[in-house]
Amino acid sequence: MMLTCTALYLIRNQLINVLRLNQETNANNDHVVSKILSKTIHRIVEQIPIAIRDFSSQYGSNRSDSYVVTNICSHAEIYPLYGDSSHALAFRTYGPWWITMPSYKETIKSFSRWEYNFTSRDFIEIEYHDLVYECLHLCIYETYNPGTLDVVYVGQEEDDGNLTWHRVWTFPEPFSIILYGDEEMLIEDGRQIFDDLFPNHVPPNNSTNVKHISGVYTHHTCPPASRIPRIVKISLKNKFSFPTRFIRLQFDHSTVNYYSEIDTVILYGRTSPSDSSSLSNIESTSLSSLIPLDEHTNEMNTSSDLLKLPFDVLFIICYYLDMRSLIYLSSTCRVLRTRCLHPLQFQSVNLQPYWNGITNYSIENFFRQYCSQTRHLSLAWTKSIQCSSFNQLLNICSANLVQLNLACCQYLTGQYIKIIVNYCTHIEILNLENCISLNHLDFIPLKYLQHLRILNVYRTNIDYRTLLPLIENNKKSLENINLGSCQKLSDTAGIVKLLFARCLNLRTIDLWRIQGLSQNSFCSVIGLQFDLSEEKRRILNFSKDEQEELALLYSSVNMPKDISSITHMKYLSEVDLGWTDPPAGFIKSFVQQVGQSLIKLFLTACRCVNNEDIDAISEHCARLRQLDLLGSSIITETSVENVLKSCKDLEFLDLSFCDKISNDMVSLWTCQYKICFKRSYSPTVSDDPYTEFP
Repeated sequence: MMLTCTALYLIRNQLINVLRLNQETNANNDHVVSKILSKTIHRIVEQIPIAIRDFSSQYGSNRSDSYVVTNICSHAEIYPLYGDSSHALAFRTYGPWWITMPSYKETIKSFSRWEYNFTSRDFIEIEYHDLVYECLHLCIYETYNPGTLDVVYVGQEEDDGNLTWHRVWTFPEPFSIILYGDEEMLIEDGRQIFDDLFPNHVPPNNSTNVKHISGVYTHHTCPPASRIPRIVKISLKNKFSFPTRFIRLQFDHSTVNYYSEIDTVILYGRTSPSDSSSLSNIESTSLSSLIPLDEHTNEMNTSSDLLKLPFDVLFIICYYLDMRSLIYLSSTCRVLRTRCLHPLQFQSVNLQPYWNGITNYSIENFFRQYCSQTRHLSLAWTKSIQCSSFNQLLNICSANLVQLNLACCQYLTGQYIKIIVNYCTHIEILNLENCISLNHLDFIPLKYLQHLRILNVYRTNIDYRTLLPLIENNKKSLENINLGSCQKLSDTAGIVKLLFARCLNLRTIDLWRIQGLSQNSFCSVIGLQFDLSEEKRRILNFSKDEQEELALLYSSVNMPKDISSITHMKYLSEVDLGWTDPPAGFIKSFVQQVGQSLIKLFLTACRCVNNEDIDAISEHCARLRQLDLLGSSIITETSVENVLKSCKDLEFLDLSFCDKISNDMVSLWTCQYKICFKRSYSPTVSDDPYTEFP
C-alpha cells in the first residue's frame, strides 16, 4: 500500500511537471505566434500591378507587347537604365506638337471657360492583388523623359463593385525622387530640372522646346525634369482611411522633349488591418456637394459695388470663372445666382476636369435644369452615367448641341449611341476615342448623322458597316477624321478609298496603326497603277455574308473602282500614316498631288520611304511644320538637308532609328536650323550620376 501511494505521488509530480512544461511551452508558442502575427500585421508588402482597368491611350498596338500599358504589370525590367525601350509603357503623344495643330485647336476652341486646375492629358487605372489597409507610398519607375506625373487617385471599392476615386496628390505638392544608388531627394516646389537637383555641377548643353509651349497651359516646366532614370516616390501615409488596391495616375506630358516611358508602378503598404486608423486628407473633385438645390442663398450686402454692375458686364465677369467657382458664387445671393446660373453661362460645358464628380444626381438635379442653351458638351473620362440620366441631359441639349466629347467613357452601350443620333441631329463634332466597350454593331446608328465635321474614333471597334455610309452621308462636311488604332475596320481599303474620293473638304486624316491597307490598296487610292485582280481576291477573303453586305454597301455609296488622282483634296493639311508602311513611290506621288497644303506628315516606321520620297517632300511641301521619319533606314543626310533648306516653317523632325543619319550631323543641324530634332536611343547607363542624358 505504501509503495503504491509513493508510486502514485511520484506519478502525480511527474504529471504536474509535464503540465507545467506544457503550459510554459504553450505560453512560449503563444508568444511566438503573437510575434509572427505582429510581424505579419506590420510587415510592409511590395506589390506590382496585376491588371490595367482603364487607360486613355498607348503608343503600342492592341495586338503587340511593345509600348503598351500592360508592360507595367511586372517588376522593374529597365531601371536603372535610361532610354527608349519597347518593354515600357508609352502614351500616344508628347510635348506641344499635337495640341498646337489646327485639328486639335478646333476641338477645344469653344470650351472657353478656363479650368486652370486641370492640365492632365492621359491617365491609367491600375489594379493590385491584395487590399492595402495602410498605404505608405507609391513608386513610379521613370526610365525615359521623366517628370510628367500630374495627379494621383486611390480607389475605394463600394458594395456594388463600383469605385469611388479620391485625389491624394497633385503636382507640385511635395514628393521624393530616388536616383540610381538609392539617393533620395525631396522635391517641395515641383522644380526638378538639372540645375535644381545639382546646383553645384555644370549643367548639360541640351536644347529645349520653350518657344513651342508658350501657348500651352501647364503646371510643369520645360523640360519638366532632368533626363535621368529615377523613381518618383509619392507618400500616401495618413492620406485616406479605407483599404484599397486601386491606383489612378494622370499625366501632363505637354512639356517633355520626347515620349515619356514608365517601367513599373510599385505600391507599398500593410495588407492586414491594424488598430491604428489612417487620417483622412482627401480632396474632393465632386460638384454634387456644391450644387444649389433650391433658391435659398446666404444673402450678401446688396450695397456691394459688384452687384451694381450692369447685367451684361457682371455676366461676362462670371463667364471667366471655372465651373466650381461659378457654382460657389451662385450660392452667395439671388442677384449673382441669376447671373451665374443663366443658361447662356452653359453654352459650353466642359465636365472632363470634374470626371470623378459627375454623377447621375448632379446631371438630373442641376445640369438638366441649366443646359437648355448648351452647344458644346464634354463628358470625357466620366464614370457610370446611367442611360436614363444621359437621355435626360441630351434631350435638354438636343436643339443646340453641335459638339459632344465622350472620350474614354466605358459605360457607353449601343443604347447611348441611339440616344445621340435621335436627339443630336445637328451634331458636328463627335469624340468617341478609346470607347472600347462599344462593339462594332453599336456604332451603326451613327451612319444616319449628316452634319459631321470632326469624328474621332481612335482605338474603337467601329467597322465598315458604319463608316462607309457615314462617309457618304457626310462627304460635304467632313473635315477631320481619326481612325488611329482601329484594328477591326475589316474593309480598311474601301473606307480610305471613299474618304479620298468623296471628302473634298478633308483637312486631317489619322490612320495610325490601322490594319488592312496592302501596298495594292495604297496605290489604288491616289491614282497609281494597281492590280485589279488582287482587289477582287481581297474581297473574296471576306465571309459570304460579309461579301453580300459589302456589295450592298458599295452599291449604296457608289464606291469608285479606282481614283485617277487626289488633287481635288485642296485643304488636306495633317496626315498620319504611322506604322501603315506604304509602298515605295507612294509618298512621292502623294505629296506631288497634295503637298502644297500639308503642314504635318507622319511616316513613323514606314520602312519603304526612300530618298526620292524625301526629295519630293522638299520640293512640294513648303508649308510643312512637322515631319516624322522614324525608322526610315535608307534615307540619306543629303535628302534630309534638302527638306531643312526648303521647308522654312519646319519646327519638328523625328529622325530616330534613321541608320544613315549620324548623330554628329544631327548635332550640326541643331545649331544651324532652329527646329526641334527628335532622336531616340536604346536604354543605357551612365557611371556619372551628374550626367544628364540627351
